[in-house]
Formats: sequence, C-alpha cells, structure tokens
Amino acid sequence: MFETGLPDLDAFAAGDVRRWAEFDVAVRRAWWTEQRWYRFPGSGLLPLSREKLAEAACHGNGRMREVAVERLAVSPAPEAVPLLLVRCVDWVRPIRERAREAALSRLDSATLRSMLPLIGVLRRRQLDDWMTTLFRRALPDHLDVALAIDDREVRRWVHVEVLGLLSRAHLLNVALRDHDFVVRAVCGTALLDRGECVEELLAAGTPKVRMRALTLLGPDAAVAHLADRSSAVRSMAQALVSQAGGDPAAHYRAMPVSFGAVAGLGETGTREDASGLERLLTDDRPRIRAVAVRGLRRVAPELAAVRPLLTDLSPAVTRQVVTFLRGKPALVDVPALRELLAAEPLHTRRAGAALLRDRDTWLRLHTDLTLLRDPDLAADAEQDLYAWLHHTAATYTTPSPALATEIESLLPLAPPQAARQLRFALRPTRNSRD
Repeated sequence: MFETGLPDLDAFAAGDVRRWAEFDVAVRRAWWTEQRWYRFPGSGLLPLSREKLAEAACHGNGRMREVAVERLAVSPAPEAVPLLLVRCVDWVRPIRERAREAALSRLDSATLRSMLPLIGVLRRRQLDDWMTTLFRRALPDHLDVALAIDDREVRRWVHVEVLGLLSRAHLLNVALRDHDFVVRAVCGTALLDRGECVEELLAAGTPKVRMRALTLLGPDAAVAHLADRSSAVRSMAQALVSQAGGDPAAHYRAMPVSFGAVAGLGETGTREDASGLERLLTDDRPRIRAVAVRGLRRVAPELAAVRPLLTDLSPAVTRQVVTFLRGKPALVDVPALRELLAAEPLHTRRAGAALLRDRDTWLRLHTDLTLLRDPDLAADAEQDLYAWLHHTAATYTTPSPALATEIESLLPLAPPQAARQLRFALRPTRNSRD
C-alpha cells in the first residue's frame, strides 16, 4: 500500500478516517516482509517525527506500540485519536487497555462523530465487544452519520441496531429504494413485523419481503402474484393458492404469455401442458424461449423438439437446452454435437463441447484436444485437461479404435504431461490394434 514510504500525514488524516485501519495492516505487513526495526528509547523522552510515531503505533513489535500509545495519548496531532482507536483492538492486553483509557479521554461528541466510520470498521476485529459497545452507545446521538457510512457490512449492522429509532416513513423509503438489498429486506421485515405498509411492500419490496407480505394478505393476493418475476415470490404464491384448495396451473393456463406465467406453468403444470410450452419454443422473445425449455425439462423431459435450440442465437436459451439434454444421449447423437464445435456463435460451440464432455471420458478428452485449436475455447479445454490429469486421470475403459486414432493424432497439441498420460492410457487400445 505504501511502497514509496509513509504517506503525507496531514493529507492522510484529512481523508477517509477508515484508512487508518488499512494503514495499520500495511505497516505490519511491511514489518514482517522487511523487518523494519526502528530504534527509539523506551523512556519516551527523545522526540520522534510524526511519521515514525505513526508507524511505531502499528509496528509488529509490542514494545514499540506500547511506547507509541503513551506518546499518542498526549499528542495534539490529528492522527493521534484514530491511531489510539486502532490500538484499542490490539491483541496485547496492556496495550489495548492503555489505548482505550487514552481514547475515551479524548472522544468528545464532535470527535466521536468524526471517528464513527473507523469505529465501525474496527468493530469487525472480533477481539471482544468493546468497540461494538462504543459504537452502539454513539448511535442515538450520531444516527445520521452512522446511517451514511459507506461500508456495506457496517451499514447493514447499523440498520439492524437502529430499527427502533427510525420512523415509519424512513423505514419504508429504505425498504423500497435503498441500493443494498439486505438493508431493504431488514427495513421491510421490520415494517411487516409491525403489520405496517404491507401492500406497498408487496408491490415494490425485495423478494424476501414480498414473500412475507403475501403470507399476511392471504390467498386472494397470492393469485395476483402467481406470475411474479421472482421465483421465490411465485413459489410462495403457488403454495398459498394450493393451501386454499386452488390449482396454480389452472390460473397460469388462463394468463396471457409472460415470463412469470410461462415460468409458473413449467413449475406447476403437467404433461398435458407440454404442447403449450412447446409452441413457445419459437417465440420471438429469448427470455420466453428459455423459460419454456426450463418448464419442458420438468413436464416433458424426453421431448426432442428442444434439440434444435442448441443453435439458438440467445446464449440464455442455449444454456437451458444444454441442461435439458444432459444425460439424454438418445436425444442428440455425437456426430451432430461434433458439428457444433465448428459452428458460430461462440455459445453454440460451448454448448456442443459441454454435451460431448458429458458423454464419457474419451469423448471429453477428444473434445478438449480438438478445442485446443479454438482461440476462444482453448483456455477452457486446457483447464479441463488439467482437471482430468490431476483428479480423474485413472481411466478404466478404452476408446474405440477409430476414436483412439483421432486422439493420437491430436496429442501434439496437448501439454506435455497430459500427452504422456494420454499415451499411457491409450496403450491397451494400441496393443489391440497391433
């Protein structure tokens, strides 16, 4: 972090106060790697520069940190308080006790307010609960600063701690608009625990909150959310409709085509719905085609009509088709998959390779060797050869003579270690041909 030496302390102290925690770690890392031992007297009588004192406060040598804490306790420098706070979570008990005594004597309301982001970060050093207690006690008087801390973990913890201090309007605003979904869920759940803003949260909350809101409003509201964009909300709506004696699939069959409706029909339908889902395989919208394939995987797992979508222009659709065809060799033969290895676009070649690797070990290895000449997929092929070599190189089968010949012809492309192992594995086949 500080490869060119210590930072300008005035500029550093004027920046983000949380950087002092990073400074502490960086100095200690430098000490371990460079063994930077500064000689300074234990009596503390001789002066040290601010930079050397700051580094000593974070040094790997406990005696140096101890003397640095004594000097920082009476130092007027702007870095004194943040460095004392860092040492409040020191792993050496006498050092942290002295640092805590000194820090508390200097933490007036204004200083505490400015140090709150650093305290929040240091709270994660789980030595004991001293720093957490200090943060918690500061929350009522400095709530605005705590809520605005730009650290995801700290901000989430703060919102959990201050739920009782936030107004209904504030909680609702956060639950509907905050950029952090965890914070939104925390505030939304708090409102639902009070039975407040249920309809607003059902319309615009996070999936977790909308699921909870559905349980509060009952089956009638669940019907309106059967086609929700979230699979979690759809699942809850389906369960509530079923518990009330309804049939979710019947509702889906009557709905206009949409992502949620098609997804829900695939999740709850029967074999009788296969024809309706099959018709959607030619829909203009890739998202509808993809979710139709996903639904057919459940209601009609042997349907051959899915196979042509291996060459679909949408990668999302092709991924669903690959998942559909895995473990079903009868639906697509090896020659057809090999043709895909030379096709465009890239995701089509990737799909063919995935299904060939899924067949057996020798087709997997042949596919990897073939793809070593593909500039887009060579890295994937090398990685898979490496995985085979180091995890599953012991093979107990032999390829057909024709496949063995093809593999041998491709061995010059392979990394040397993989090529040697493959020649050894192919030896029984070569002997049988001889």
